[in-house]
Amino acid sequence: GNFLKAIELLGQFDDITKEHLRRSASKETSVHYLGPTIQNEIISVLKELILKNIIDRLLVAKYYGMIVDCTPDKSHQEQMSMILRFVDITEASPGVPAQVKICEHFVGFLVVDRSDAMSLLAVIKQHLETLKIPLEDMRGQGYDNGANMSGRHNGVQKRIQDLNPRALFVPCNAHSLNLVLNDAASCCVAVVSFFGIIQALYVFFSSSTKRWQVLLQFVPNLTLKPLSETRWESRIDAIKPLRYQLGNVYDALQHLANDETLVGPNGKKTRADAFALATNIAKFNFICSLVLWHDVLFEINVTSKILQRVETDLSQATKHLDRTKQFLVNLRSD
Repeated sequence: GNFLKAIELLGQFDDITKEHLRRSASKETSVHYLGPTIQNEIISVLKELILKNIIDRLLVAKYYGMIVDCTPDKSHQEQMSMILRFVDITEASPGVPAQVKICEHFVGFLVVDRSDAMSLLAVIKQHLETLKIPLEDMRGQGYDNGANMSGRHNGVQKRIQDLNPRALFVPCNAHSLNLVLNDAASCCVAVVSFFGIIQALYVFFSSSTKRWQVLLQFVPNLTLKPLSETRWESRIDAIKPLRYQLGNVYDALQHLANDETLVGPNGKKTRADAFALATNIAKFNFICSLVLWHDVLFEINVTSKILQRVETDLSQATKHLDRTKQFLVNLRSD
């Protein structure tokens, strides 16, 4: 359906496509090239052409870095995504200066049956051989902090370095920063309780359309958002609405707590929950944690986004991490 709609859209601007669609609809031709088989063939041809262009440019650059990560898909099949990073240099032409550009290109999902280091290495080597990319030209590896990938003795990075000592391993700085934040927050009972209240607020309002409508009456701008369990720096999105509209959220809770039209077991539970949440978010500890964590997560979120940029190099990453560290030191000393 999406493919056909895209062709119909092109037909509004291209006379040849428009005429072809007219002939197909009027049965003037039986060769319409719009069936599922030709669609898949066109997608496959485009994929091969794009992949060939990427590999040709990489081979010209010669040296490259590899970024790999694994995650289960919707069917619970473990998939390994591979990204290749290299420097693309274009020659100068009349009126156009030479350009040096850092490129990161996704080159495929690889099905993984086992997640041990030896099996993952075999999959990586096979795919590089399929793409005809020499392993000995690899100059960088980047993974998360999983033991099977980053282990210093038996991880994938160590096994690749045994084959090519020049393939230096650099752990993902954004992932490392996320783990530091997670561990720092998890070791404090007050912080665990604080984020528990944040999540409870979202669950309370989002579990009922009527409660959500009440929330929107009092909070017209930023709405509540759930916490992310994996990306801690993104929790700034859940804290921001409360940081700047805490009074409005409190009023919404008080409105529900004092709503005498809410009767029966469910209605009384709603009023009780609203009163408990209103009491919790009005406490000094919660308000202090809200202001503090908003500042901390805002700074860390900025740094995390910078670390994930394609054009960020090791020097920039070090500079921004040092700046974030100094921010935390100053905040701790305030």
